[in-house]
Amino acid sequence: MTNLTTLIIALALLAQVPPRPGPGGGLAERFRQYDKNGDGKVTREEAPQLPLFDQWDANKDGAVTLEEVTAFYANRPAGQGADVRPAKPALPAPASRPTAAADGFVPDAPFVGEIGGSYIDPEFSEAASQVVFQDMQNRVWIGDIDPATGLFKTATGRDYLMDQNIVVVFDRPPQGRTFSTNGPEWTRDDKGHLVVYTKEDSAGIMQQFAARLVEGKSVVAQLTHQEYDCYGNMPSRFQDGKPPRVAYTHDWPIWKAKAAWIFLDQPDAPRELANFDYRQMSMWSAVSPHFLFVQKPPGAPYGQIAMSDADRGEVRVLTDDPGMKNDPGLFNAPEFGGELLLVCNVDNSALAIYRDEKKDGKSPWKRIATLTLPDDAPYRFISSPETIASATGVGGVSYFSLLARENKERNSRGSIWVLGLGTDEANRFARRVDDGTSSAVLEPEPFVGKDEVYVYYNAYNAAARENGLRRAATGIQARSAD
Repeated sequence: MTNLTTLIIALALLAQVPPRPGPGGGLAERFRQYDKNGDGKVTREEAPQLPLFDQWDANKDGAVTLEEVTAFYANRPAGQGADVRPAKPALPAPASRPTAAADGFVPDAPFVGEIGGSYIDPEFSEAASQVVFQDMQNRVWIGDIDPATGLFKTATGRDYLMDQNIVVVFDRPPQGRTFSTNGPEWTRDDKGHLVVYTKEDSAGIMQQFAARLVEGKSVVAQLTHQEYDCYGNMPSRFQDGKPPRVAYTHDWPIWKAKAAWIFLDQPDAPRELANFDYRQMSMWSAVSPHFLFVQKPPGAPYGQIAMSDADRGEVRVLTDDPGMKNDPGLFNAPEFGGELLLVCNVDNSALAIYRDEKKDGKSPWKRIATLTLPDDAPYRFISSPETIASATGVGGVSYFSLLARENKERNSRGSIWVLGLGTDEANRFARRVDDGTSSAVLEPEPFVGKDEVYVYYNAYNAAARENGLRRAATGIQARSAD
């Protein structure tokens, strides 16, 4: 979720950033990404979002070649930018912009979206190549993404209006007593992709709603019909042949909240989730039919990660080691032959990895790895970790995106990182991927594109008076989900 209120338009420029090795890097490689039919030319139909097309098209034949683009930048006066928007007053240069890392990686994190737009709590579907988000007018939008570049296919990303007047997201100023702790979320059933969100019914009671695209039009359905508020929508993504499960919070005020879940096709048959604590992050596993949460016994100094079998209602505590835990997630680790492992945030300073070594159905899992930021990372308060490609990993490695902030204050300066588990403990992957403007940044969301992994995040740059949604390349080679 995010409390940013405006966004900057993305200029999808072929050579706006310095060339770098790996997918998406280098002018020639970027040109090939836009040259969809491989004929050595880029037409307006292939890349309608390029604002400098007319300047690059030197011979005015309606197509751009790599030679024309190369010549354009070779002949450009030193320091001349590529932005063709009206000039803004001179502002201080951004601080601490990352330069090439030891491995040659240079951050590539352009804005996506529009100036003045709002992209609240964006969630990405790799299988659909789409993003869903809420705006400041409390509308639900779905936008198409180009998996080859990670950019929106249109200038705004507002391609399909799914619903209106949904409940405001929690971390924006509450409008009265009604708010949700989540924006729209993806799930999938036997009919295809759909999004779940919180909206008031005709009686003013918060309920769970779902919307899907049918022949390019939104079809909306009210799921719950309770006499009490149902908010904080959390649909499952795991595919096990059963209808999606939708968890939600109910009862009011929030510090008395309970949690329940429903099958999408049985919305009026809720099942309670035991031991729910609204103060800690809870979520469905992406790779199994389990609900993960933090269980803190009375008087205990910190909580432990617990796993509830949604179908049987059985709860198993997975961890027993020191440290305040949050943000749990299960993933299939390619480093262990696809075995199910647990990751969680410990003391907001590290990601801990756990393995069920005894496999007796009752013993705590063993902590087998601790992933930390490099010693020279400027900000070290870890939050919002997300497992990238939970079911498979990427290229034999389990990767995790995360936000590292200056402190626990949500709007403090921060940076976006990707950490990797791997098999070589002494040389684990750690890479900063944000634009490096010392902005306030909010929760990263990964997306596995056609050839590269991307991470999206909302950012605010006080010096440049810019805020918006950015798409950060990671340099990690990938294959998109089918």
